[in-house]
Formats: sequence, structure tokens, C-alpha cells
Amino acid sequence: MSKSLNLIRTIRNKIRSNIKFWIWLISGTELHSGEHFTILYAGNRLSKNYIVNLVFGDEYDEIELGMKWLKNNFRIAKLAKQKIQDCSMMILEVNERLHNLIKRKKDFYIPLRVRGEVDIPLTVSNSSVKSDMIKIRKNNLTLEVTTEKSQFDKFYHDMYLPYMRYRHGNRLLALGYNELMRHWESGTCELLLIKKDNEHIAGQVILFEENSPRLLTLGIKDGNSCYLKYGAGAACYYLASSYLAKRGYTSLHLGGSRAFLKDGVLQFKKRRGLRLISKSKEGFLVKPLSPSPGLKGFFLRNPFICTHRGRLHAAIFVEDDEVYSCDESLDDLCKNYYLNGLSKVNIYPLEVNGSNPKRGVSSAFSDKITMRSVDHMHAPASR
Repeated sequence: MSKSLNLIRTIRNKIRSNIKFWIWLISGTELHSGEHFTILYAGNRLSKNYIVNLVFGDEYDEIELGMKWLKNNFRIAKLAKQKIQDCSMMILEVNERLHNLIKRKKDFYIPLRVRGEVDIPLTVSNSSVKSDMIKIRKNNLTLEVTTEKSQFDKFYHDMYLPYMRYRHGNRLLALGYNELMRHWESGTCELLLIKKDNEHIAGQVILFEENSPRLLTLGIKDGNSCYLKYGAGAACYYLASSYLAKRGYTSLHLGGSRAFLKDGVLQFKKRRGLRLISKSKEGFLVKPLSPSPGLKGFFLRNPFICTHRGRLHAAIFVEDDEVYSCDESLDDLCKNYYLNGLSKVNIYPLEVNGSNPKRGVSSAFSDKITMRSVDHMHAPASR
């Protein structure tokens, strides 16, 4: 037994000693609390930009600290304390293996992306689908399917890239042309184009995989938001699902989405029946360092999907009065944030008053809610 334990420790130290992080210190006004907040981020620039936008919006200051090794007993958190005293949160971009080695009880591991599918054809009784259909009919949007390379090139440069820049700005993580072309040349893709008055205004590449078709990339002509108002984005989903259902498919893979529950893309898919089926192997390891109003504000403003013992859970943080002021509050939280495929909805009240927190939850959600403590996150009064 001792030999096995020593081998495990040796492997663990070997992994820890070979991990390298690019590190930033970022500070600004946290959007929920309105208080100054500083975080340490270790990972890649694009994911850092996404997190920074969630926390601070467009106004923040950052210090690039360069590349650092995580080895032996070195703790990146000490670097933050050496540089600035009020750093109260650290985020490491790591894979599952490393996260399991360095995660503490009070840390959270948020997948970079979660993946899901919907049953097709989409259910017309769904209010979001009804709204889609009204826009599609009102604006006379139609579908055209092609495998012509010239159309693919136009889609990539005139729709996909402009739309990615419009949606993500400095958080752009677009598929490269060569990567997408490899799928296209394999003969496993089709391009679905949305037409309005004989003009192509949007498109969607579908990748035909072994289990079900997958929506690979979506684009809007010139990244023009006016086309979205016409329902071009919704048409890409609804018309694609109808087209594929007629070909005999019963489910459609919608690709990946950010694991933050207020994310617009994730909410759009949720309203159309998204069912989570997998997650990325990489994620954000969120490590609270010390209580602060900004730390509390970050968790209140950004509910997310995290992993717990290999399963996907929702983590929702609330003020005490949100949970106990009315019987419907917890039920509403579940309706807003629960997705098929989640094992639990974990509610974290930031204060505890001893009341029964499940008294107003309907039977539809009573077995899915768990109340959890966040004593380590209680913030001192604002100065």
C-alpha cells in the first residue's frame, strides 16, 4: 500500500511541476457590487478576456506578470499577495486532471464549454419556437442547402468571421479556415443558407457525425444585427431542425456554449429545449482567496454550471432575502436556470437564518435543489 501511495505522490508532483501559466492581475469596478475588485488570472488571453468582461465590462486595468511554473510547493496565489494586497479571487484555466489535484473544498470548477442537443423537429408548442416561426413567416425567410465551395468561402469570410467579431470582440475564438475546410472536404458537411428576398443573410454549417448532425458554425451577413432582428439566427436553428427531421434524424447537436447560466447563447438554446450531454476537458478553476464585496458581487451576478464528482451542477448565489421573502423564489430560480442534463441546482444563500428554504418549491424541482453553505465567501461590510 505504501509503495502505491508513494507512486501516486510522485506522479502528482510530476504533473504539478510541469504546468506553466501565463498570468495577469486585473482590477476594476466589479459590475454587481460597484466596488473595486482585483483578480489573478492564469491561462490564455482569449478566455481571460471573456472572464474580464463578465467581471468588469470594458473598464479595467491589467498587469501582465508573464509565464510562471506551478511546481513543488509554489502557490501562484502568493504572487498575487506580493503584488497587491486586496486580490481576493484567483482563476486558473486547467484541465480536469490538474483540477482534481489542486482543487480545494471551497473552489469551483467551471467547464470552458458545455455541449448539448435538442430533439427534432422542434416543438411548436414552445413559446420561443412560436416566436421564431412568426418572424420567419413575417420576413419570408427560406432555406437553401448547398455543398458548393464558392458558397462556403463566401459564408466563412462574409458571414461567419464578421458575426464572430460582432458577438465576441476581443474574446473572439473563431474556427480557422483550414480547420473548417478539412471538415468540408471530407464530404461530411452541408451549408444551410437563410434567404430573404433572394439575398443570403445568414448561414449555418452542419457536420454529419456518427450519432447525429451537429451545428458547427453560424454566421450573419456582415455581422449586421438588423438581420438578427429579422429572425435570421432563429431561422438557422428552426429551419435546420425541420430540414434534418425530414431526412429522418431525431436529434440535433447544438455544439458548445459557455457554462455561465446568463450567457445569451446558452439561454437561447435552453428556450428551445437544450439537453446537456457533455462538457469540455478544460475549465476555469475559481479559487476565492479572501472575502470582499467584489467577490460576493461576482458570484451573485454570474451563476454557472460546475462539476461535482463528475456530474454537472448549477451553482446559483443569492442574497438571503431572495430565498426567504416569497415562496415562489426558489421555483423561479430553477425555471430560469435549470437545464435538462443537470444533476442538481445548488443554491448558495449568502446568509443563513434557519428557515426552511424548500417550502415553496414545486414537485417538478424539489428533488433537484440542494442548499449549500458559502461561509468562506461572506464579505465584510463595504467601506
